Amino acid sequence: MYGRVAWVAVLVPGSEFHDMLIFRNVRLIDGTGSPPYPADVVVENGRVAQIGPARNSEPGTRSARRSLGEVGNPELIIAEGAYLAPGFIDAHTHDDLVVLHQPDHPAKLRQGVTTVVVGNCSFSNYPSASTDDLKHHLGSLLGEIESDDLFPDFSSYRNCLDKIGLGLNVVSLVGHGSLRLAVMGFERREPTQNELDAMCGLLEVQLQQGAHGLSLGLVYPPSAFAHREELVRLAKVVKQYDRLLTAHIRSYEGGLLASIGEFLDILRASEVRGLLSHLQVAGKPYWGTIPAALKLIEEARQQGIDINVDMYPYLAGSSTILQLLPPSAQEGGFSALLARLGDPAQYAAIQKLTELGPDPHSHSHAHPHSHSSWESKVALIGWDNVRIGSAIDPAIKLYEGKSIGEAARLAGLTPFEFTVQAIRTDQGRTNIIMFQLSDEDLKRVHQYPLQMVGSDSIPRRGGRAHPRMFGSFPKVVGRFAMREGLFSLEEAIRRMTSLPAQRFQLQGRGVIRPGAIADLVLFNDDFLDRATFEQPETYPSGLLGVWVNGVRVVEGDEVFSERPGRALHC
Repeated sequence: MYGRVAWVAVLVPGSEFHDMLIFRNVRLIDGTGSPPYPADVVVENGRVAQIGPARNSEPGTRSARRSLGEVGNPELIIAEGAYLAPGFIDAHTHDDLVVLHQPDHPAKLRQGVTTVVVGNCSFSNYPSASTDDLKHHLGSLLGEIESDDLFPDFSSYRNCLDKIGLGLNVVSLVGHGSLRLAVMGFERREPTQNELDAMCGLLEVQLQQGAHGLSLGLVYPPSAFAHREELVRLAKVVKQYDRLLTAHIRSYEGGLLASIGEFLDILRASEVRGLLSHLQVAGKPYWGTIPAALKLIEEARQQGIDINVDMYPYLAGSSTILQLLPPSAQEGGFSALLARLGDPAQYAAIQKLTELGPDPHSHSHAHPHSHSSWESKVALIGWDNVRIGSAIDPAIKLYEGKSIGEAARLAGLTPFEFTVQAIRTDQGRTNIIMFQLSDEDLKRVHQYPLQMVGSDSIPRRGGRAHPRMFGSFPKVVGRFAMREGLFSLEEAIRRMTSLPAQRFQLQGRGVIRPGAIADLVLFNDDFLDRATFEQPETYPSGLLGVWVNGVRVVEGDEVFSERPGRALHC
């Protein structure tokens, strides 16, 4: 086991080089899937300049102990066999706002993450033609939303990020929900031809400005209200610009295979490249379905459909409390939902659907925005497996970390009554954590060669986090690969570097080779997650250093104030 890296800044007499880093005696994992090998690596002006055989530090070298990053002097980093890998790319996050308010983003940098992908599951903070609707939509997932958190288009969001300065790189997708809200609001119907044309035109503007693709959230209204014609038409616009279509599919429960089939059909009809978000199967009755899901995906790939998947390494998911309710209850937006909950007859109908689910003999041929593709999460996993993750209002924050079943007992309410009270009091902005997956299924997905690591982090101002926010990448590297041997270390690194770089078309990133951009992470054999559901905001061990675009941003436990990250664009 390797000890702490020996950090030495070395002045090279007479050197004409500036902004140079020399990594001496690393175990290089280049991101391609090749095994680690000993090497020296030279970085110059933010890019990898040379890779050569490892050699020991030369005795008698003129050196001085000085802080890393001193301008004008090459830096020698004597790694003593620590691992040097490309910076990790978090393929699926909801970090859209945290990069505005906490641009250093230590929760990710201290995992070795140098690039995050935002705008997933149909949630993006642009385009914001309908500010109030988008506030409620985004706020249901991310909590408090201010007007200056929203932007009219991708270009204005990107310009704001660049003006603030970033500790890491940001890749952004356009949220389908945001597009629909801008044109149709929360209406539960098919768009008119003019409305569909308007959505396509609005999407085209974002792609022209450099957004990396479109995300669907087919369980989250208003994205959940879309039919095939709308989705295929939008996907064809994405294809026209050679970008990526991602999807939180309609069901990860009993309808998993049918929902995968729907997404594959959209990809087939549009010929666009696809990414299936957080592939999983939820609920014990359906555990063991993952092999059939992977077979379906592989058969589609053999037919020419270009698709990958992403997943986080935890057995519990996280979402908005509104996901517990049937999508139809949210037609018309949050105020319409509150009105329904205030009507005794509709309240009773929503309660029945929430706790028992739809009648399996009804709506057998219904459209996607009926109940036919929605299944009651409560009936499937039970109130005691749904935990309050984070809340805004102090009256609900009291119950953070407790299951809804326990919170209801403490409040003297039934679980559904407590849920409605939380929705009303917290304005639909309560985050929940759902314990619903099997370890065997989770590991099967992580062993799939085309799976990428996406933390699915949902950072919010205040409140408890999900441990995946602080531990996803060291868990895959340190636990799944180095300790459990679920796959090789080099394969783990490939899944979080070159594979997502290729999928999101991040030229020059995700690998260590001459000419590549120097997004780098240095870690040792102690690299391991320490975040738990009881203490989620706990940083990993074993991280030695992180560089973004050739600039050091982390050394050990310290995150520096440099902000060399960029809002990337196509």
